[in-house]
Amino acid sequence: MPRAEICALADELEEVAVVNAWLMRWRSRSVYVSDNEGCGCCVNLYRVDASQEALDELPTAVFAESEWSRVADAAGG
Repeated sequence: MPRAEICALADELEEVAVVNAWLMRWRSRSVYVSDNEGCGCCVNLYRVDASQEALDELPTAVFAESEWSRVADAAGG
């Protein structure tokens, strides 16, 4: 499954709502979802290993590039 880093800025309420709804829907069906690795007051940051179907439901604006996601890309997903 592809890995991704999901980032929602706390002051972007719509992004936060979309990510929270996505987590409720997909957390139990994903291989891995980290706890919120952001501070929570400024940024919400999650590392996920989820199906492409699940990731396709998120807007591109919430994806962040990281070593976590690059490792999966280098290994072929």
